[in-house]
Amino acid sequence: MSMYRDNLARPLPKQQEAVPYQQPQRTGAAPRSEKSKQEAKEKLKWLGTILVCIIIALGLVSRYASMVSLNYEVERQKLELQSHQDDRLKLEQQTLELESPERIKSYASNKLGMKSVEDKNLIILPGSQN
Repeated sequence: MSMYRDNLARPLPKQQEAVPYQQPQRTGAAPRSEKSKQEAKEKLKWLGTILVCIIIALGLVSRYASMVSLNYEVERQKLELQSHQDDRLKLEQQTLELESPERIKSYASNKLGMKSVEDKNLIILPGSQN
């Protein structure tokens, strides 16, 4: 007795053939004509041109903004330079006042108690350079 209960002589079922892919048809929309394709290309060209113009305009505006910022920085530096020059002039004037011989004599006699030497009290030692 056989273990197989099926008829081995029967024909095998046929496999389905592959159907080529077809794009689904748009409902309610007709295929595009050449005129509409040209119009779409023209619109894309205009859109690209506008985008390029916008990018150029943004670049110019950003450059102008950086120039304005640099101009403010230059003006601030000029004011700072003028302030430093004023301080330097004040310090030079103060230095000249402090170095004046009259002030030094006054300070020596009043604050330090020094007295001026008269010619009769001056002794010149032999071998001195003066």
